[in-house]
Amino acid sequence: MNRIVAITVLTALVSSPVFACSKPGAPAALPNGASASKEEMLAAKKAVDAYKVGVEEYMVCEKNTAKQDVAQAELLKVADRFNVEVRAFKAKG
Repeated sequence: MNRIVAITVLTALVSSPVFACSKPGAPAALPNGASASKEEMLAAKKAVDAYKVGVEEYMVCEKNTAKQDVAQAELLKVADRFNVEVRAFKAKG
């Protein structure tokens, strides 16, 4: 009986899908804050926020420090670009 249970558990472990960490893709484009509508900026904010959450989840899953550093650097680059557009959007009044 113990052998059957052990074989069943081992089979389940071997046949279960392997969950790999997958780095999320950055938002394809950000609107030009100087000419974007409020709706476009809000949609971009949602996309950037979703990307941030995806990167945070990836960093918990990924154990390779170099890959974590790359993901963190890309997130900061996207956040900086978005902040530039937000300032341009606010400047237009």
